[in-house]
Parts: sequence; C-alpha cells; structure tokens
Amino acid sequence: MTEPNSTTPGEDPTPKVVFDFDPNNLPPEYLRAVGLVAMASAQTESIMQDLIGGLLGIDNIESLALAAHMPAPLKDHVARALIEMNATASVYVDLLDELLDAVNEALAKRNVIVHNPLLRHPETGEIFSHRLKARGSLQLELRPIKVEEMEQDAALIYEAGLALIQFMGAFGVASSIRTRPLWEPLDRSKKARAKRMDIRNRAARGEPEAGPE
Repeated sequence: MTEPNSTTPGEDPTPKVVFDFDPNNLPPEYLRAVGLVAMASAQTESIMQDLIGGLLGIDNIESLALAAHMPAPLKDHVARALIEMNATASVYVDLLDELLDAVNEALAKRNVIVHNPLLRHPETGEIFSHRLKARGSLQLELRPIKVEEMEQDAALIYEAGLALIQFMGAFGVASSIRTRPLWEPLDRSKKARAKRMDIRNRAARGEPEAGPE
C-alpha cells in the first residue's frame, strides 16, 4: 500500500511510503496478540456451543455434532430462541440476552483484528490496521493499532465466555457429559453403503455373504 506522492505543482507532495504487508515481518508481540484473540474467540464460541446443548438438554458430544459448523451469529440466534422458548421466567431471558450482547460486541473486535491485514511502516516500524467495509458503500481506514489494544480485546473476548459459563453453572444449563459409547465412524461412501445393504438383504433371504471382490 502506498501513500500518494507527486512533485507536480498543485498536487500532494507527501513522500511515498510503501507499507509492509508481510505478516512474517510483524513484531512477535503482535503475532502473539493476534493468536490470543483467535484462541480466546475459539474458546468463547465453544462455550456458546455447549450453551446450546444445555438449553436443548443434550449431551456434550451431541452438542458438538449439532453446532460445530455453526458460525457465531447463528449460535447466538439459536441460543436466544431456545432460552425464550424454555425459560420459566423472563429474567433468565434478559440475563442471557445481556451476556450474548457482550459476546457479540467482543467477537466484533475479533473480526476487526483477524479479518483485516496489519501493515508495518517501513521507517518507523509503527503497526497499522487496514480496515475495509463494503456494506452499501466502500470505506477504507488505515489506523495505528497498539499491541496493548489487541491484548485488551483478547481479554474482553475471554471474559465474555467466562460470563456465559457462570450463567450456565448458576442455572444448570450446561451440556451433560456423554456416558453412552460412540459407534465407530462408518464408511459413508455410496459403495460402502451399497455393500452393507447387500449384506443385510442376503441375510434376510438366508443367503451367504458375497465373497471378496
């Protein structure tokens, strides 16, 4: 990314600066802060997943199967719908709404850090966040960002998840621990499925299993 430069009369004479986009050249403390933001977010989303399981009354493994691929906004919507349908009093709905609002605000900070590149000024070494928005109109912003700001955002994300855990513990809505054994994963390909159906059909007719192919 460059700042404009021109020596033509009447144009901006600001010296051109070529910012460094290479993440390998970011200071280690910035890379650590980005990783902390990402991991705190992953943990908080995992807690939201467990919350959904608890509200449904299913175990932790079923919660994984249900919500593993839900994006955070969908987890939020599902949790709000479930608490509204099943809460015995509106106070529980209000409490969870406040907690989920805090989670959403925290994860929005994650999105700003994780989904926008960080740039290094080649002379000063200052780190900038290159922020892009295109919701209805294109908006670009290049603003300095301090590592302490990113660490504070990571702490906010982490604490939002902990607040959900406290709610779940206080009102007993966490997913239960699975006690039933799991089946071994099946080969779900069409060929394997056809082979299993053939074995069942032969057994029903009293015929021996087919030999190896």
